[in-house]
Amino acid sequence: MVVKMKRIFTAYKKLFAILFNESPFLIFATFASAIITGIIFPLNAWLTSEILNKGLLVAAKELTFNQYIPYLVLFVVTAIIPILIGGLFIYSYVERRCALIFRTVYKGKMMQKLKVMRYEHLENDGSMEIIDKACSRAENSVTHLFPMYVYETTQALVATFGILCLFYTVKWWLLLTILIPFIIELFFAQSYSYEIYNELEKYWQKERRYTILGKFLRSREYLQENALFGSADYLIDTYQKRLSKRNREYESYFFRYLKNNFTKQNITRIAQIVNALLLLYFYLNNEISIGLLMSLTLYLFTSLYSWNGLDGCTFLFKSSWYHIQFFDYYEKYFALTDEVHGEIDEIPNDLSIEFNKVYFKYPNTETNVLDGLNFKINHGEKVSIVGENGEGKTTMIKLLLGLFQPDSGEIKVGGVPLNSFSQRVKIELFGPVFQDFVKYNLTLKENVIVGNINSSDDQNLVDEVMKKAGVDEFLDLLENGYDTLLGKDFDGGFDLSGGQWQRIAIARALMKENSILILDEPTSQLDPMVESKIYQEFAKMTKNRTTIFITHRLGSTRITNRILVISNGVIAEEGSHQNLIKQEGLYAKMFNSQKQWYINDNQEVNSFD
Repeated sequence: MVVKMKRIFTAYKKLFAILFNESPFLIFATFASAIITGIIFPLNAWLTSEILNKGLLVAAKELTFNQYIPYLVLFVVTAIIPILIGGLFIYSYVERRCALIFRTVYKGKMMQKLKVMRYEHLENDGSMEIIDKACSRAENSVTHLFPMYVYETTQALVATFGILCLFYTVKWWLLLTILIPFIIELFFAQSYSYEIYNELEKYWQKERRYTILGKFLRSREYLQENALFGSADYLIDTYQKRLSKRNREYESYFFRYLKNNFTKQNITRIAQIVNALLLLYFYLNNEISIGLLMSLTLYLFTSLYSWNGLDGCTFLFKSSWYHIQFFDYYEKYFALTDEVHGEIDEIPNDLSIEFNKVYFKYPNTETNVLDGLNFKINHGEKVSIVGENGEGKTTMIKLLLGLFQPDSGEIKVGGVPLNSFSQRVKIELFGPVFQDFVKYNLTLKENVIVGNINSSDDQNLVDEVMKKAGVDEFLDLLENGYDTLLGKDFDGGFDLSGGQWQRIAIARALMKENSILILDEPTSQLDPMVESKIYQEFAKMTKNRTTIFITHRLGSTRITNRILVISNGVIAEEGSHQNLIKQEGLYAKMFNSQKQWYINDNQEVNSFD
């Protein structure tokens, strides 16, 4: 319990610090509003009693109606004030204003964190759970913690104190018959809240299975493909089955818990009946008025044990714990490890690359993807790295780009350990074009300059890389030239063919004039002949620059100085195209199996000289 209380107060300390910095008025307004509405509840209970008693006097003509009117007016006013303060001010203004503040502060920090977070967290289920819950559930929990629970708890404390004073005026020991059952039930409720949270945690993976599919079913790509394959019924049925299965499992747990804890959750309901009978007994013995009997009985069954009564007094401590679990995902998110950067802030003149006994396996797996990888690529050399799918080609590139860290071994650029360079240098070192390159819904020019924002004002460079990449060949098709909005997500956007998008991705990589250029199968979905042609063009564009071609299709390998064949996480073969063919090893076997792809009019594709 002490640990729980400490965590709750720590969370509120952080939230209040943010609000005091952004808008202290919201804190003072929340507490003031809670106190005012809290006073209203016992006042309203007293007024209800007086209206009933005075009404009987008016009926007996012992009191004039004019004398009765002030009670009616005050009763209406006390009924309206909580609605105005709670519904219109707290939940329509304060809550939304707080949500915007928290969202701005935390989302801003989270975006900054993404800049430095180690990429490997994005491919780790445990880390992805933290990221997902920090981005979704944590924000909802914050708005529950403040202003909701603070407002409701403060209001309930003031209101309950006033109501208990009314019961005290009847019999002091009624406080015992009211409070003791509530305390007992509260004890059981604490364990219930925690068990529900733990149970929800078990369903995160199952929730992902149907939520990710649901997002996919709403995407433009799905709608386009479904028009061709007519798969809507099957996919929607799969989504419904996954959702239904998850719900049935959770409902089974919930009803099982409800059955086991039925008596524990109904202690206060029994107390309501007992106390109502006691009040009736006091009335029959002329110890209380009919008005007080009706007012206290009504409050006993509607509010005393509810959110604006005793139950509300515990909101901050009982219900907060449930949301603290999700709020803690903010802390877990910011605790995820960051990239490791060195202090060398100069790009080396020598852009050679060396892998020295590099071992690596993905988190939560046992098999090495790279198993002591050794090779060196000289400055200005063009090298193809080939191999079957799953042999470690892309993994090797992820390590070279610093997205993952080797389990052991070392990666060097220009003879200097990669981790010795600053973040700025690492960014400047590499110009990658990936298989799943991004198609930004931005203008043509913006799609290119994101490759090197620091050179975004160098129009000559932009023109040059677009010409080298062949973007200028379809520039005339775009109504607004460089300023044409690309993509179909926004009105007026112009969509391009796959090949045109690929040329833009290549131009993006060329924006880094001194970088090591990497093509990681960006054309794998194209016809092999077209792919080979693009690789030849890229080789011409990158003359005298260190360039790496990653592919499992071998029609483009002859344009490079050297070919590295990766198998089982190591370099299995190395040499030129002609030498590897003569060796009749793995490369020759792969090439001969693909040779028919690269025959055009009985002539093989020419190599780049």
